[in-house]
Amino acid sequence: MTRPVFPIVRNACALILCMMAGVSSATDLWLANARIIDGTGTAPTGLRTVHLRDGKVLAIGKDAAPAGAIDLRGSYLLPGFIDAHTHIEDPASAERALRSGVTTTRVLGDAYLKGLATRDLVRQGNTPGPEMLVSAGHVRPVLGEAFVLSFPQFGRYLHAPLTGAEPVAEVVRAVIARGADVIKVGASERAGLASTDPRKPELSFEELSAAVNEAGAKGLYVAAHAHGAGGVNAAVRAGVRSIEHGTYADAATLQLMLEKGTFWVPTLAVMSPLGDPRGDHAEDIALQLRTYHMMKPLREGVRRAHALGIPVATGTDGTYGDGDATARIRIAHEIEELVKCGLTPLEAITAATANAARLLGVDARTGTVAPGKEADLLVVDRNPLEDTTTLFEPMLVVNNGEIILNRVGL
Repeated sequence: MTRPVFPIVRNACALILCMMAGVSSATDLWLANARIIDGTGTAPTGLRTVHLRDGKVLAIGKDAAPAGAIDLRGSYLLPGFIDAHTHIEDPASAERALRSGVTTTRVLGDAYLKGLATRDLVRQGNTPGPEMLVSAGHVRPVLGEAFVLSFPQFGRYLHAPLTGAEPVAEVVRAVIARGADVIKVGASERAGLASTDPRKPELSFEELSAAVNEAGAKGLYVAAHAHGAGGVNAAVRAGVRSIEHGTYADAATLQLMLEKGTFWVPTLAVMSPLGDPRGDHAEDIALQLRTYHMMKPLREGVRRAHALGIPVATGTDGTYGDGDATARIRIAHEIEELVKCGLTPLEAITAATANAARLLGVDARTGTVAPGKEADLLVVDRNPLEDTTTLFEPMLVVNNGEIILNRVGL
């Protein structure tokens, strides 16, 4: 989403005065001597100069850059990362995500509509942050107090389950009316609570289909939280855009995902021992044991999906917050996990850029480095195809043509 960085010239007279004074309304930035990994899956280029203007990539070439360009000295320039599964709910977390190199996010969940409010603050230019596509809630049988307090017209579901295709459609319509960019549905229970079983289905095929139909009528995609084989299968048959987690997906369902073009956001890093709470309480221990049980089928599933050609996209399932269990997860962690599952580093980076952009439906304007695309970029000092740890510490982050972080030359 392009945001104005400089004041807009509001009338022809003002524009003429600017031109007479020798002032250009365009803003230019040159990044020189960059090796580009453009996000499409092609190998890095030789040294290039990237010319940015008014928040977009204007040109990429071999010409010498003018005075004042930022000399990247052979560093590697990539598209800004896309985190397709986050729980960002406040401005500080949004800025933290942006400074890590994430320029676009999809927020799935959103307690008390805090993510929606943060999205609007970012869009209005009141706080720095990545572009945020927000679900404004989680449509599932147990809506929960946070959802009902945000949508009090559904108070009848505070102590009763949401069931039936039409009631589900009604809830989806309300979420869309509140400004949701995407719909999140529950196809299986959560893995992060000791009291729930991730293999147990939640919404039925008919209910999931109702959600997909309502969202589709407004041009929106549906993401399905699904771990169990039955829930994943029902969600794919219903036509969701993406499966989130997908731990126990079976071979038949993977084949169906391939046929339907369903994306998979496995959130490996948060499900791995990295994401374990590692506390001393009984619930913490139960969740840690569950995590170790779930990782083998999840990793094997991703390997099979990759071999089949199912599009995989990156998601942290994290908050980018300050101290909670998922706050430390970054896209670089997810890229490392994907490499462990058989993707090459280049394929894993593509999952975090072009693939994720296609999943979110924003690939016409971001997710790759090319003339005409938004200037959402990050720069790292070592070749990430040889050493993915360089992705943990960007040297430069550019969002919509605006420099957010600059460590070049340190």
